[in-house]
Amino acid sequence: MVVSLNEKGPAKGIEMSVVTKAVCKPFVYPTPFELHFSVMHLGWYRDNPEDYIQKMNGTDVDLAAHFTIIGKRGKCLCGQPIAEVFGEVPQKDYVDAIWDDIAEAPEDIGTNTMYITLNLARVLAYKKEQLVLSKKEGGEWAIKNLPQEYKQLISDALREYLDGMDVTYDLSLAKEYAKYMIGQISN
Repeated sequence: MVVSLNEKGPAKGIEMSVVTKAVCKPFVYPTPFELHFSVMHLGWYRDNPEDYIQKMNGTDVDLAAHFTIIGKRGKCLCGQPIAEVFGEVPQKDYVDAIWDDIAEAPEDIGTNTMYITLNLARVLAYKKEQLVLSKKEGGEWAIKNLPQEYKQLISDALREYLDGMDVTYDLSLAKEYAKYMIGQISN
């Protein structure tokens, strides 16, 4: 069902984890999940669905970030209200999860420039102003708050993210940006 929905979904694909209510409230960290799906693993699923389903479970620190976003920004489409299903995520777990996602940014930014550029912006916005932002909002925040030299890089990342445009990045500038942002976030 998810594979079928993914084909009709956004260009970047669907990413989701199945969790039990028992790990949502009270919140458990790192969070156990029963099944995870993303387009990154689509080939594995298609080649060997039984193997994928049996092995694609475990724990994921990143779920602390997703649960925080659900709690702060989520909209319930059906079922119980968010506050009845999801407990409060301790700030230390959220910070650990978002740091885990960007810790290797200077080394990784060349392979996923758009994602890392916008994610670094979101993390710094949280660090400086306690804002829980989408990638789009993080990029917009960064354009308003970061040095001029990085604004074109951030604008390019936003164009790729929002419009699916093919962007050629200045990787030297991207690495410099990642180092600058890690320094700002670490302070």
